[in-house]
Amino acid sequence: MATTASNNPLANHFRQPAIHLRLPSGGNNWPAGSLNMPETGELPVYPMTAKDELLLKTPDALMNGDGVVSVIQSCIPSIKSAWLIPVCDLDPILIAIRLTSYGNDMEISSTCPKCKETNENLVDLGQLLDSLPSPAYPDMTYEKLTFKFKPQSFQSLNLVNQARFQQQSLLRTISSSEIPDEQKQAEFKKILPQITELTVQSLIDGIESIVVGDDVVSNSAHIKEFIDKCDRKTYEAIKSQVEKIGLANKTQDLDIECAECKEKYKTELAFEHSNFFA
Repeated sequence: MATTASNNPLANHFRQPAIHLRLPSGGNNWPAGSLNMPETGELPVYPMTAKDELLLKTPDALMNGDGVVSVIQSCIPSIKSAWLIPVCDLDPILIAIRLTSYGNDMEISSTCPKCKETNENLVDLGQLLDSLPSPAYPDMTYEKLTFKFKPQSFQSLNLVNQARFQQQSLLRTISSSEIPDEQKQAEFKKILPQITELTVQSLIDGIESIVVGDDVVSNSAHIKEFIDKCDRKTYEAIKSQVEKIGLANKTQDLDIECAECKEKYKTELAFEHSNFFA
């Protein structure tokens, strides 16, 4: 009789949850069906398998986000659709997976602004997880309109980042090419509207709804049309609020003392999702 997973004598030696993660969002802003939240409110986090590590070494899977999604769902089975993770929970999830797989310490590099020395420092991921802020997305009222905000999904963020990367690569290629300047300018003019559209789309993805009188507008096409056709002052007010929310919810900068000149400075803890586990 064939041995199945349910009666495998080796089952007790399968990987086990190493930590339990409480999401900064508390599970709010997750679409229905994307998360099975345990009664404890904490997600079991398993270390990566060898297959997970191999997947993260596949460039295409990293660039298009498929590798990150597969690893998240492997290591945190409670997450049913990693594409729909609100970005306020994305860094904590990746930090927890890295911590369970490689230990508490993660090395980061920074450059001293005074002497330009490269400094290598260790970040305690356990302490970092404990210090992450609970996300807040306060409403804004402007010109009789009330704007309600939300975090982007990982899928939305990934699509914007991919498009931005492609546009930046194209700009570099055009700048370094030997084509005449007039042709370069013509190519730049083609790309500029696309870059503008990316910026606008990022803004739209952060708006949950707009309340006008008794109407609550949550249709993304209607919101996009409004953003495209509102006046500059309204657009700038929305953009400013989204930027404030982003700053309030970001991970605090790390305090560094230069090993060479003893200059004290801060460095941003920015996690690049495509190479976080490299």
